[in-house]
Amino acid sequence: MLKIQRFAGVLGMTVVAAGCLQKETTHTLYLSPDGRVAWVAVEANVHSDEEDPGKRAAEEQAFIGPALLGSHRTALGLQTLGPDTLVGTTVVRGERPFHVITEAGFARIDTALERLLVGSGLPARVTLANDGDRTRLRIRFDFSRTVVDRETPVSALLEEIEHFVFVLTEGTFIAGGGFEAPDRGKAKLSKEAFDAIDRAMTARRAIELTLAWNAGSSDSRW
Repeated sequence: MLKIQRFAGVLGMTVVAAGCLQKETTHTLYLSPDGRVAWVAVEANVHSDEEDPGKRAAEEQAFIGPALLGSHRTALGLQTLGPDTLVGTTVVRGERPFHVITEAGFARIDTALERLLVGSGLPARVTLANDGDRTRLRIRFDFSRTVVDRETPVSALLEEIEHFVFVLTEGTFIAGGGFEAPDRGKAKLSKEAFDAIDRAMTARRAIELTLAWNAGSSDSRW
């Protein structure tokens, strides 16, 4: 069962794959100023820490076997989001520890994120708005509505949202609204945002996160 609370930070900031399979995961969303996004998921140093050789081999085969066919959890999750390009899988290292890269392209970041959240059972609405050189991505959760604890291919991606990094292909991010952008070129959800989502879920109220960027200037005013 998907732990929705993982998204709110209740279960901590470390994601461990099923069983005893360990991995280092990064989801980099390369964001164009107009809202297009190239989603690149990297699963590195993938290995089982199971002491029993037979069980260890079985767990590792359960990961690398589907990855070689492009049908592992990450690929299925991205495919379910309805990308505008084919989902591509590259097995950089086919021996333990494994290293796999999965990629997909989306015409709109708001569509991809809304499918991710709603498909995981969260009452969410994601919009993208342009005002000259300024673009705003808004993520609104309405926790007065029912949250459905749902296990789907996309929920496997949501479980790793702490490892999502948004990287602008050009322009600068504006920090705030639940995101932190220390170098203005990349951004991620802040710890404060996870805490705020947790409180909103408990209080059964709405909450909105905002990520904004400028296409060319470095003006930091909202």
